[in-house]
Amino acid sequence: MSKFSRIRRSFSEKRLASEIPVTGLRMDYFRERELTSDWTSSHLPLWEKLLADKVDVAASVLEVGSFEGRSALFFLQFLPKSKLTCVDTFGGNVEHNTPGDERLSDMMKVEARFDANMRPFGDRVEKRKGPSIVILTELRAHQRSFDVVYIDGDHHAASAFTDARLGWELLANDGIMILDDYLWEPHFPLVDRPEAGIKAFLQEIVGEFELLHDGYQVIIRKLASAAALARSCTVTSTSDPLASGVIGSPLVSFVVINWNYGRYVGATIDSIRNQDYPHFECIVIDNGSTDDSAEIIARHTKGDPRFRVETMARNHGQLGAALWVLDKIKGSFVTFVDADDVLVQNYASMHLQVHLALPTSVAFTSANVIEMDASGRALTSSHAHFRPNMEEAVRGLRDEGIALRLPSVSSSQYSLLTANTASIPSWVAGWLWAPGTANMFRVSLLRLVRFNDGSKPLLQPADGYFNKICHALAGSALIDVPLSGYRLHSSNDFATGESIRVLRGGTRQVVRKSHDFSYEIIDYLLAESDRFGWLLNTNFWPFLNQITSESWVPDRSYFSNPKAVEIFIRHAPKLVSNFGAALFSREIVARFSGTQARSILRAGFGGQLSWQHHRKVISNGFRLWLQPKKRRNGARV
Repeated sequence: MSKFSRIRRSFSEKRLASEIPVTGLRMDYFRERELTSDWTSSHLPLWEKLLADKVDVAASVLEVGSFEGRSALFFLQFLPKSKLTCVDTFGGNVEHNTPGDERLSDMMKVEARFDANMRPFGDRVEKRKGPSIVILTELRAHQRSFDVVYIDGDHHAASAFTDARLGWELLANDGIMILDDYLWEPHFPLVDRPEAGIKAFLQEIVGEFELLHDGYQVIIRKLASAAALARSCTVTSTSDPLASGVIGSPLVSFVVINWNYGRYVGATIDSIRNQDYPHFECIVIDNGSTDDSAEIIARHTKGDPRFRVETMARNHGQLGAALWVLDKIKGSFVTFVDADDVLVQNYASMHLQVHLALPTSVAFTSANVIEMDASGRALTSSHAHFRPNMEEAVRGLRDEGIALRLPSVSSSQYSLLTANTASIPSWVAGWLWAPGTANMFRVSLLRLVRFNDGSKPLLQPADGYFNKICHALAGSALIDVPLSGYRLHSSNDFATGESIRVLRGGTRQVVRKSHDFSYEIIDYLLAESDRFGWLLNTNFWPFLNQITSESWVPDRSYFSNPKAVEIFIRHAPKLVSNFGAALFSREIVARFSGTQARSILRAGFGGQLSWQHHRKVISNGFRLWLQPKKRRNGARV
C-alpha cells in the first residue's frame, strides 16, 4: 500500500475544494437548516463529480456517522430519488466530549438538530441509533445492499477498519465507498486516528476496487467483475468430504526486479495487472536504474494498490534483490518476473492450480515459455531445454473430482494441465526447467534456503540459485504449456538467441561467474550443515553433489578446486560434529584425493590422522586411477 503510506501531507479544506473545478451554479443544500459546524462542504465538488451517474437513480445510501446531518442533507438533495440509512450513536467521538476541545458538543442538542433537519424528508430517511458494529451486522443479516456507503464514524483505527469492512460487505457491485478523515490529526498516535485502519482495510480488499481519489478522503469503487471473482475464487472440492468447506484462495506475490529495462518494464507490469486471478500483490523493485525506468514504473503502477514500488540506490543484482525482498512479500507463492518478460493472462491461475492439485507438493512449478525477440515477436513456442518427458517423471494431477479447484480454471484447462504436467523427484539432477519468469515458488522454501539478507549485491540470476537448491530439497513440477513470453535480446547475457538443444545457453562470462558463485553456495550449506543435515538426514551429501555438479554423484574435478578445499577445511570440525567421524571421513575421501583429503581430515580431527584414514585416502586414489575416465555432461547455465 505504498501509494497510501506516502500520503503524509497536511490537509486544507480550501485546497481540496480547489482540486475539483466547479462548473455552473451549485445547489444550496443547507439553507434554513439547523447546523453549527461544517466539515463537509469542501468535499462536495468532488462528491458531485463522482456521484453524478446516480442522480437519476433510486440509489440506496448508507451513512455511518451523521452528527447534525450535513452530509445527509447533501445525499438526500443531490440524489433526489435516493433513500438514506443513517447510523450513529449520537454519543459523539472523544473530541466532542473533551472539555476545552473546539469540537466540544452537547450531543443531545446535536441529535435534536439532526432530527429537525431530516424531518422534511419523511420516510426517505431511516435513522438507526446505536453502535455501528451492531447495526451494520444487523443490516447484513437482513441482506441489505447500498449503492453508496459513507464512513465517518469513530476515529480510532480499529473502529475505522471495522466500519469499512462491514460497510464493504453491504456495498453493491459498482457502488462507491467514501472513507473520511484519512489524514485526520496526523500528530495523534496511529491507534487514535483512522489512517491505519483504512490502510489495513484497503490491503485486505486488494484487487476488489478501483481507486477514485486519495487525499483527506479515500474514495473507491467496488469492481463488479473483480469483486465477484474474488468472492468466488475459493478452493472447493466436488467430493463429499470436502464440499462442505470453503477455503480461501492463496495470495500470489509477483516481484519485478528491474535494472535499466525502461523500454520493456511497462509491458511487464501491464501483463501482471491483466491476470485473471485477482488475489495478488506485485512489488516492483527499481534496482539502481539510471535510465527512465522510475518514471515508466510510476506511470504503469499508478492507481492500482496491488502494486507497490521499492527503490534501491544501487544495483544489487537479481539474486541480491530477490533475497532482500523475501521479508517484504506477503504471498504464499511468488514469481520473480524478469523486467523484460511478459505473462499470459492465466499465468497465476494455471501455476496455482497445479500447486494445489499435484499428488505431492513440490518446491516450485516451472511452465514452458514462448521465446520472442526484442520487439516481442514470437521465435519459438517452447524452450528447447525444458525436459518434462524424462523417464523419472510422474505425470498428471489428482482426479478433478477430489482435487482442490480454482473457479478461474475451467474443466478443459484442468484437463490440459493434467495431460501436460510432470512431477520431477528431487533426486533427478540436471537443469530441467524453463528460465526465470517461468517459475512459481513456495515462499516457505525460499525462506528456508535464504543465505543472506540481500544487503550484499549478487549479480547472479535468481533462478540459477533458487531452482537448483529448491528442487534438490523438495522436487519440482514441469507444466508443458507456455504461460509467459521470454524476451531474447543483446542485453540478456543469459540468452542472446533462441534455445537450441545442442547449444549451450548464455555467454562464457555468465557460465564462469555461475561456476564461481557455486562455491559461495557450498560455503553457506556447510555453515548451515546442522540445519540442512537434520532436514535431509542421509540425503545431505547427495544434495551437496547435486548443487555443485548437477549430478547425484560427486564431481571430483569440482571439489579439487582450492576454493572448495579451503571451504571444507574451515567447516571440517562442524561436519564431524554434525555427521560423526565415520560418515565425515567417507564423504571427504569420496570428493578429495591425496594431500587435499588429508588436509581436510586433519582439520576435522584436530590435526591428527589415524593410519586407517591414510589407508582410505591411498586406496581410494588408487581405485579411481584404475577406473576408466567417463565423460561428464557439461552443466547447463
